[in-house]
Amino acid sequence: MDKMISRKGSADAGDALFSIMIPTWNNLPYLKLCIESIRSNSEFKHQVIVHVNEGSDGTLDWIEAQEDIDYAHTETNAGVCYALNIARRFVSTEYIVYLNDDMYVCPGWDAELLKEI
Repeated sequence: MDKMISRKGSADAGDALFSIMIPTWNNLPYLKLCIESIRSNSEFKHQVIVHVNEGSDGTLDWIEAQEDIDYAHTETNAGVCYALNIARRFVSTEYIVYLNDDMYVCPGWDAELLKEI
């Protein structure tokens, strides 16, 4: 199955606190909202890694245009487990956060999570 994967891992994760892995399957409107909530409501810099399953709804085109997101892509729906294992290859931080593409993070979510850690 690895032959069907394309990857981009060029986002600068330098001083990122968390690596946030998000698998998605043709759910672009919700993925955009999820990513926007991370960008708007985080107190720290994070590495965002998206695995695009299929992407026939424009997700792949949109994600390729996002310079601050690492991503992997399979032409078919590889499933959530395989998607997360692929995304794991990009992780560059000590902590991993898993989000579904239809999740929304609230203001200060990362500061509260870090306090608990």
